[in-house]
Amino acid sequence: MPILESIAAASAAYEVIKTAINQGREGAGIIGAVGKFLNAEEDVKEALQKKKNSPLTAIAGGEEGDWEEFQALEKLREQRKELENYIRETRPGQWDRWQQWQAEARRQRAAAKKAAALRREEMLEQIQVATGIILAITTVVVSIYYLGVYMEKW
Repeated sequence: MPILESIAAASAAYEVIKTAINQGREGAGIIGAVGKFLNAEEDVKEALQKKKNSPLTAIAGGEEGDWEEFQALEKLREQRKELENYIRETRPGQWDRWQQWQAEARRQRAAAKKAAALRREEMLEQIQVATGIILAITTVVVSIYYLGVYMEKW
């Protein structure tokens, strides 16, 4: 399940960060883990939104696992606040730069998704046109054949 995997990834990254902080490592050494944590957090939110909007969830009731998912999101929110405080204390201004970078990355991902959706639609349209042409040619050939058989030419 993507939700559980993302939660596990966020928890693992947080543990790496927490261990590094407790060992007194410099902030620059843990930025990769911070990025993994924040990306996993976004993945969890996106997966939950997809689950919430899923028609299957509406049919099935969607209540199974809701409390656990809510608790996981709350835990991630608390961990994010701790990370934010740590980064603000150790590297002034870096959190704000990270927020700006993250917003730009979100815009780029949205544009990439939109482009992928357009490519998919174009491919489906090409498949439909090719199928229509093949069906039309097949219909013409079969009609000519049966016309020849009917008129006793073959």
